[in-house]
Amino acid sequence: MKFADFQDSTELLAYFGFRVIAEEFINFATIPSIKIPIHLKQDLTFLLANRGDKDLENYACEALIFPFLKEAWKRNPQAKLFSHPQIKYEELILVPDYVVTPKDKVGLNKFTYPLLITVEAKNDDYALGWADVYKQLMVANLLNSNEKIPIYALVSIGEGWQIGKLDGKLIYKHPKPLSINNPNQLLGVLNFVFADCVQTAEKLGLYA
Repeated sequence: MKFADFQDSTELLAYFGFRVIAEEFINFATIPSIKIPIHLKQDLTFLLANRGDKDLENYACEALIFPFLKEAWKRNPQAKLFSHPQIKYEELILVPDYVVTPKDKVGLNKFTYPLLITVEAKNDDYALGWADVYKQLMVANLLNSNEKIPIYALVSIGEGWQIGKLDGKLIYKHPKPLSINNPNQLLGVLNFVFADCVQTAEKLGLYA
């Protein structure tokens, strides 16, 4: 069967031999929190107070998710954060909300090896978000052409965040969510993830 023929993520996972495991693969308690900048704290207060009834996916993606990713990225400049890039396999075209890759050495900002995929969960439904992420993780894994390259996953509704990681044929899904109600912890974990992506790129020689 072709990749695009699968409609159900469960069938897709089984066909390609992937398995999902609920596990605390990161101990949040051991990761230092990072105090968010004053400007971000002020922006969050304003944006949450003024969010409209119909401000859903795009608002969460641009106003609540990207600012935290940007702060983690600024602390790990060897990474490159892409917004809504297309990832393709066979006839299937997917568009993650954000993807982190290694930053190429020559400064062309080319899209290379996906190391982190972030998806805004449609209709504030985490299950829909994870269904999207599973497909995107598998396509990213195929694009990387190397199962030794782990790929992180973030599923967010803006206020809440869930985290996972593809390692080989296993997709670890952390059972504990993160929240912008504890923004310092959230930024600390995101910084940890970005830094781990950079370390992976260095270890596996992924810098072009």
